[in-house]
Amino acid sequence: MSYVALYRRWRPETFADLVGQEHISRTLARAVTAGQTSHAYLFTGPRGTGKTSTAKILARALNCAEGPTLTPCGVCPSCRAISDGSSMDVFEIDAASNRGIDEIRDLRESVKFAPTVGHYKIYIIDEVHMLTTEAFNALLKTLEEPPPQVLFILATTEPHKVPATIQSRCQRYDFHRITVTEIRDRLIHVCQESGIAADADALGIIAVQADGGMRDALSILDQCTALAEGALTAERVQEVLGLVGRAWIEKMALHIADRSAAPLIEQLGELLQNGRELKQILAELAQYFRSLMIVGVGGALSAAELADAQATVLKDAAARFTQDEIMSILRTLNETMQEIRFAPQPRIAVEAMLISLCRPSEAVSAEGAAVVSHPADTARIARLEEEVRRLAAQLAAGGTAQTAAVGSGAANAAAAVSKPTAQPAQKSAAPKRLAKSGNADAPPSVAPRQLDGTLWKKFDARLKERNKLAASLLSGADYEGATETHFFVRPATDMARDYIMKRHRAVFEEVMSELAGRPLRVVCTGGEEEMPPAASVPQEPVYPAPVAELLKIAGDGARVEEVAASAKNPAPKPQPSAPPKPAAPAVEENAPYEVYEPTADEEAEMFDYDELPPDENT
Repeated sequence: MSYVALYRRWRPETFADLVGQEHISRTLARAVTAGQTSHAYLFTGPRGTGKTSTAKILARALNCAEGPTLTPCGVCPSCRAISDGSSMDVFEIDAASNRGIDEIRDLRESVKFAPTVGHYKIYIIDEVHMLTTEAFNALLKTLEEPPPQVLFILATTEPHKVPATIQSRCQRYDFHRITVTEIRDRLIHVCQESGIAADADALGIIAVQADGGMRDALSILDQCTALAEGALTAERVQEVLGLVGRAWIEKMALHIADRSAAPLIEQLGELLQNGRELKQILAELAQYFRSLMIVGVGGALSAAELADAQATVLKDAAARFTQDEIMSILRTLNETMQEIRFAPQPRIAVEAMLISLCRPSEAVSAEGAAVVSHPADTARIARLEEEVRRLAAQLAAGGTAQTAAVGSGAANAAAAVSKPTAQPAQKSAAPKRLAKSGNADAPPSVAPRQLDGTLWKKFDARLKERNKLAASLLSGADYEGATETHFFVRPATDMARDYIMKRHRAVFEEVMSELAGRPLRVVCTGGEEEMPPAASVPQEPVYPAPVAELLKIAGDGARVEEVAASAKNPAPKPQPSAPPKPAAPAVEENAPYEVYEPTADEEAEMFDYDELPPDENT
């Protein structure tokens, strides 16, 4: 007789043989005893937890020659046919390969016929979530009102893919992952009955790797015993499965706790020499630190993940780390597992990561140095320094011109009075543009700024927690440092600049002030008018000496009006304002304008002359 795999040989035959699913076996046994079985069941849960086995146990319990009974005899024709899959009354359908509407239509036709040998006609549809929408719709009516002697058992690992209309017509039973202790005890029983010599530690490793599935545990045991020479040991199981092993992982964690980088790198090289994979090493190390994290906060690991004897060892190891250190190590491990997928030299990346875990202070300082020496930051700093030098030169030139204007006397003042008013218009235009951009209270550009990359990262993270819409405005933005009272941001677009200054300014300043520990105002740079003019304080006008004497005599409240006189007509009559005309096309704000000379007809119309004025050329 050919060899039969362990998971087939030790498949449960009765409700009492089910491991880890007492809540289901007890309920179904009571329904069979009371004769209150439903017409449709939905079994859900992870793979290898006993869904199909329970369906067959229920079929044998209902169709046994002595049944319905909780203990099928296993020797009657019905029980033997159900066990070997040849029963004419129990149909096991794989929905993954029979998922179309035609197969469901055939099923609907066969439902009409009565059972041949047993008491019930039972349809077990495995992986029912693979059925198409049309197939589910075709099954609805039959599933809701089947013939009296028909029973449906649907099994799936993904219940969320089963339509609600199907689930509402079934009694749902959720199968749980089997605990490590239950799997290990079952494996011990199987080894004793099968004559397999195995250490308890080896069976414990298999129970953990089974991930809550009894079928997986029996398959792993079958694989390990085939390669074992004599008794099955933990080292043999680790070799077969390519595992690092808890002992190695615990040693690596202790090296990290002791800040011993050299032994840690040597241990990594030894593991790689033994054929272990970098990804597997990091995965098991991350899983170990995840257990330390849960134990460190006072939580209890699930029995499906941990054997009882390991809880005390984990508590002692967790006491050597702070909670912040464990979480930082987990973040670093996860980032490195992503990095080695595309790294040209994965081993170098892992070794650098392990050394940084042993020297956290140096890693932090290196990170800070990297932020300061980033090429983009270096270019931005050079650009800012150049801009500061340019503005300082402009300010110096402006101060020299103002001093020269004051010392020139009455002649220069008179020339300033007779000058067109375009220049004052340009000076008054700057505050308008400044108010529009929202930087009316910006500090002078020559104020020293400090670039703190760590502060900017914290600001970005805190702003995402506080206001996601405001944080989205920082996409592509640059941080340009902070003074004692202001911090500078260069948004990527003009729209982002307007939104920051007009709608989200308060949250920007509130978050940055909390992080910096002092009140800070936000300034958006990068616009055409990001800084106010250097001489923002209004200056007292300088008048010639005779005009100044007249102002003293007139007293407070006196003012000087500038009147531009024509060369030919010393005192022309005041001209009424021209009637409004259509708006001219928009021109540049600071562009000089030309004086408009009206024609003779227009001048006569404006001054209401009865006849045209004499032409001086006639």
